[in-house]
Amino acid sequence: MATLHYAREFFDLPGLTRNLARHRELIRTMTWRDFTARYRGSFGGLFWSVIQPLVMMVIYTVVFSLFLRVKFTTDASPLTFSVYLLCGLLPWNAVSEGLSRSTSVIRSNTNLVKRVVFPLEILPVNLALTAAIQQVIGFVLLLPLAWWVSGRVYWTLLFVPVILALQLLFAIGINWIVASLAVYLPDMGQLVSLLLRAWMFLTPIFYPEDVVPSQALIIFRLNPMARLITLYRNAFMTGILPSLDGFIGAAILCLLAFLLGYFWFMRTKKGFADVL
Repeated sequence: MATLHYAREFFDLPGLTRNLARHRELIRTMTWRDFTARYRGSFGGLFWSVIQPLVMMVIYTVVFSLFLRVKFTTDASPLTFSVYLLCGLLPWNAVSEGLSRSTSVIRSNTNLVKRVVFPLEILPVNLALTAAIQQVIGFVLLLPLAWWVSGRVYWTLLFVPVILALQLLFAIGINWIVASLAVYLPDMGQLVSLLLRAWMFLTPIFYPEDVVPSQALIIFRLNPMARLITLYRNAFMTGILPSLDGFIGAAILCLLAFLLGYFWFMRTKKGFADVL
């Protein structure tokens, strides 16, 4: 009976959705406040949210296209690799930023932990949404470069919001898990930093997927970020819809991470006040 109860609680997607929908205005307000806070007090203000990804894209494009002249095939333009790289780097930066900040989000809001009525579960959600705003700005800036390289704008870009939604499910789920564990494990920040470095090199961001040996492909099939980045690259660079198996596989992994993260956070947050 206990197992059945936990299973129902784990797969309670309608209850989870209702909970987040009930606090949607608070999520929206805190996300925008968090996004604008990073530029508050600077002369450029929100203008920096455009300048920073633009400068990053220019640097990577110059280094890999003009200096290193990296390209996949002899007849490919070096700029093609820049688009390929940025299609992976932008979502990776968004997910890793939210995950890194999740290690301290509960401990830095101990005043909210003491408030029984405050929904602590929205704090990791805000981190994922804040990072996603910056990613969207980066994608908008990437569009002209992708058009320049391919000479066209693919209709598959219409699926980018769907891919982003899957990415948010995954990011929020792992943020919940890390935010909860960080309350009980003070060294979680250092551990996550090490894991992110290893995870980045196990994700095809700086290298093509074709170089991965067949015996290691299982790692990429179980890596949601590898699957999501492939979907983004198809949308920006090829105009080819992903296979149904590939899309469903990515959706299942992201949804499971979302459900597991919420289940874990809600089961463990009852002890936050005692630890902090």
